[in-house]
Amino acid sequence: MTDTTDFEAKRDIAELAVERYKQGRLTRRGFIAAMGALGVLPAFGQRAMAQTKEIIVVNWGGAAADILQEVLCDTYTAETGIKVTVDGSGPSAGKIRAMVESGAVVWDLCDSGAGSAIILEQQGMTEAIDYSIVDKSKVLEGTAYNNGVGNYVYSYVLATNPKLLGGAVPQTWEDVWNVKDFPGMRTFRKSVRGQLESATQARGVPLAEVYDALGTEDGIKASIAKFRELRENIIVWGSGSDSQNLFLQEEVAIGNIWSTRAHLLKDQMEEGTFNVSFNGGVIAPGIWVVPKGNPVGKDEVMKFIAHGQKPELQVEWLEKIGSGPINPEAAALVPAELAPFNPSSPENLATQIIYNDEWYAKNQVSAEEMYVDALIN
Repeated sequence: MTDTTDFEAKRDIAELAVERYKQGRLTRRGFIAAMGALGVLPAFGQRAMAQTKEIIVVNWGGAAADILQEVLCDTYTAETGIKVTVDGSGPSAGKIRAMVESGAVVWDLCDSGAGSAIILEQQGMTEAIDYSIVDKSKVLEGTAYNNGVGNYVYSYVLATNPKLLGGAVPQTWEDVWNVKDFPGMRTFRKSVRGQLESATQARGVPLAEVYDALGTEDGIKASIAKFRELRENIIVWGSGSDSQNLFLQEEVAIGNIWSTRAHLLKDQMEEGTFNVSFNGGVIAPGIWVVPKGNPVGKDEVMKFIAHGQKPELQVEWLEKIGSGPINPEAAALVPAELAPFNPSSPENLATQIIYNDEWYAKNQVSAEEMYVDALIN
């Protein structure tokens, strides 16, 4: 489950490459790299063996690969002389396990998710994070694992078009279910991930108690039933670009979308036609994992991870792609105009809940089936 979800969320970031290139905000080199990651051109990751003096960092391609290369990798090379190259071919847990078990590991560091990090650790596929080099205080609470550590965050957020709502702006997920005072179409993801939490809050459950309320079958069914109430007012989105286009074309007035797409929409929509709220949002961290037996060695990778914790680099990452800083110290450096769109600003963190991978590992299969039925019958 986690592999698929990580791929969907991070493939969405890859799709941003096309938009950035059309806008002239992505270099030709970056665009070619993104197309390679999407399978249009041969991906870098097909190489047979990494050079031991070169760190190979693997993510999910697209604009994120180009920006990771520029912001973290090239700056590390400038400081240390050690070459760092991004492979955008996608570090699924299955690929990592196959490499380790075959003894043919070619990757040094992988952009994963919490669920995959936990599974890979249990399977003995990854190295422990050396917290004498990597600073635990420079990641959000709950994102430092034995064999994985946070690198950035994105969120599921409440997006609205006040123009289509007569100037009104829903403040809570309970408001989203209030079609009388807030008429119009809504959009939710076709996958249950990041969506069921909003329906649970619409039931009146406090944010801090969401996963407790979803801890029983009756609780899950009660939240899914909320989508049946709203079904006639829902258009589902499958990809991030779908959710973005629904707002751009004014087909929906309200939606639960990724904060990375909100980061784009704020610049694409006219003043007064787009608003985003992190109130009741679900924050999802990206997690670095190190495959066991990585070619360049564990210590050098830990130094690179520590380099990436620098707040000024994380702010640059936010500015260029919308991925929120994992380091709490970065919040003070975020430009004032970007702070409302930063998923990890103190103000936004205070109104969100961290994504519970353990809950999804246990419940996603059954919840997904009921959720889809509630949306489309």
